[in-house]
Amino acid sequence: MKGKFITGVVAAIFSVVLAGSAMAEDINAYMGLSPENNVKVVNFIKEKTGITVKQNFQSFGEIEAKVKAEAPNFNADMILGCGSPLAFMAKKNGWSVPYVSDNWKGVTDVFMDPQGAWYNYANFSFVLVGNKDRLAKAGYTMPKSWKDLLDPKWKGEIVMPSPLSSGTANMMRYTFLALYGDDGGWNYLADLDKNIHHYTRSGNAPTDLVGRGEFILGITSDENVKKRLDDGYPLFWTIPKEGTGYDGTYALILKGTKKLNTCRKVINALGTPELSELMAGIGYVTPRPAPNKLYGKTLPKFIKIDQGKAAEDRPKNNDIWKQKFRTEFK
Repeated sequence: MKGKFITGVVAAIFSVVLAGSAMAEDINAYMGLSPENNVKVVNFIKEKTGITVKQNFQSFGEIEAKVKAEAPNFNADMILGCGSPLAFMAKKNGWSVPYVSDNWKGVTDVFMDPQGAWYNYANFSFVLVGNKDRLAKAGYTMPKSWKDLLDPKWKGEIVMPSPLSSGTANMMRYTFLALYGDDGGWNYLADLDKNIHHYTRSGNAPTDLVGRGEFILGITSDENVKKRLDDGYPLFWTIPKEGTGYDGTYALILKGTKKLNTCRKVINALGTPELSELMAGIGYVTPRPAPNKLYGKTLPKFIKIDQGKAAEDRPKNNDIWKQKFRTEFK
């Protein structure tokens, strides 16, 4: 009897373990936030839903290239961080699985596709950063206009991301094209290129390069600026008088996933006020009202942009870039 009892207990424990393993949920996702912010979102999803997100960091541009190469047979279940060009492309080409989530009710169409093809859980912008020590040593002040960056005194002292790899840089490019017009925008970028030391792979890299004093100025995503200030980096940040552009951090379910219900749970979690609070704490502009730790109560002046047109024009603009500018980035 004792042996049968022990055998029964062991069998029961084994059954519970197997049941627990069967209940554990995970997905594979492409995520293009900075590595440290990817982790924050992944941890939030785990705490909120119990779902494990398996991901590796790549820039928005790299994710877009990967998805286009894989279509229509994707190696991930979801995208949890891409720019508007890929989100709009995925809807148009039928690469995303529509899902209308009740958790997103009341959110404007800037943040949610009416058919549920994509969800934008955090808008980001770009800012100008300067190294306090390097500026003081040179006797310079932070530029007040984007055109101030064309002054020859900045030659070799500015870094910015490449639009061939970075969604942030694509946002910068279409913002300047919207601000100055097509001809004026390309002329501006050509003049700016003369002062650029090099182009970076990711939109956040200039924040760290300038923060460490390797360069005086950087045009960078606002994503990590608050964290670097908290870390004690000697940074100024500003948005010049003309304003800035914006893009979103888009999530969508990829066609062909065998984990549709799990993906829907993730979309639901992204629509909660708690997720908006997390992202606003980093400095993003969010679907749900939340205190913004970078901008405070006064949000930036945004330059009017047709994001649909910007998405359609990206391939053409990349071709123009390759003809006019350096194509390498690091």
